[in-house]
This record gives sequence, C-alpha cells and structure tokens, in this order.
Amino acid sequence: MHKREFGVLIREARSEKQLSLRRLASLAGVDYSRLARIEQGSRPAPGLGAIRALAGPLDLDLAELLVAAGTARSVVEDLAWSERIHLGREGRLAGAAPPPSARLLSRNTFEGRVVERDGALCTVRVGRTDLRALSFADTARLRLVIPPETVAVVEQAPRGLPEAAATLLACRVIKARPIGQLVNHVLAAEGLELNALAAARHPASCPKPGDRVVAVVLTAAVQTTPLKEESCGASQRDS
Repeated sequence: MHKREFGVLIREARSEKQLSLRRLASLAGVDYSRLARIEQGSRPAPGLGAIRALAGPLDLDLAELLVAAGTARSVVEDLAWSERIHLGREGRLAGAAPPPSARLLSRNTFEGRVVERDGALCTVRVGRTDLRALSFADTARLRLVIPPETVAVVEQAPRGLPEAAATLLACRVIKARPIGQLVNHVLAAEGLELNALAAARHPASCPKPGDRVVAVVLTAAVQTTPLKEESCGASQRDS
C-alpha cells in the first residue's frame, strides 16, 4: 500500500509541475528506470537523501513524503528534530577546511541486521550495538554509512531527545586527532568503533583519550543501502 501511495504522490506532483519522468530523475539524481518503477508502485521509496532531493523540485513537504512511504507520523515528528540539528551542524562546519571524508566515511561504514521495524524506522544490529536508521527496503540486512560530521560527542546524554531522532552510544575516546580546524574523535562503543568530526574547541573542553562520553548518532543522517543475505566485505560486521 505504501509503495502505491508514495508513487502516486510523486507522479501527481510531477504532472502538476509538468516535468517529464526523465527530467525529474535528472533533477533529483535518481535513476530513471528506478523512478519509473517507484511511480508504478513496483519499487519501494528510495533512501532519505533521494526523498529529500525529490521533494525540492516537486515542492512537496518532506514529512508528507515520509508518511506516504510508510513512516509513522509520530516518528516523522521526532525526526524533524534530528533534521534541524543535522542542518545546523552542517552550517557550523561550512567554513572549515574540508575533511578527508572518503577515509572517515569508509571507517564509519558498517553492515548489520534489521532487528526491529516501525515503518521506515529500523533498528539495525551491528556487532553488539543497535543503531537507528531509515530504510524503505524490505531486506533483512543493511549497509550503514554514518557521516562523521553528524556525530555529536557530549559528556552526558541530552535530555528531551526523542527516542526515534538519534541513537545514544556510551563510548570511550580512543584518539583525538586534529585535522585543520577540526578534531576527529575515534570512539569505542560496544563492539563498534566510530569516528566523529567537529570544530576544534578550547583544549581544556575537548574530550581526551580515555574519557567516557556519549555519541549522538542522528537517525536522519545515517545513509542506508539494502544488502542481500550473501553480501560480504563490509568495514565491520555484525556478529
């Protein structure tokens, strides 16, 4: 049902904007044949990044698209908080020197098994750690990519944070490496090593190796790719 609802919404909005299917696919960076099948209801909605890209040229509300794709409205409301924080962090880092993103993204790439679903909101087990992410695929396994600049490192778990908006991980700082105007914190969670990237702060207030901290992994920032059961070769595996 959700496949059809999402596809109908996209098709009707595209027709109203008088955009060809091929033009919309080009504007949103979505494969043309995949977009055609999405409109027909034979393929599920794409990932959050592609949905956001479709919302722009179609003048559609992102929340409306997420609900049409099968995400509970209560979850969407929680994720709106995560989106605002995500965009705020991007803005603060915009003036900094670009990080070695390919290397850090590779280190923040994991494969895991979906252990719980609530619409598009998934709980994915990586090693002994559960991470929240959005995926509209029906596969049992997902590849997760966590941009390091979206991981916040705090001393205590934030209060009032909606459960669906983020995963809170108790971590130990392994390394703190300066990269230009940024600091790369390497964090050890339970069975998981995670990289966080943030603007450099005063040395006295910056977490140091050995410190116990909380990593806030924003749900809306986690990139997901569906995997087949026989997939192998990830940076880190679930056990």
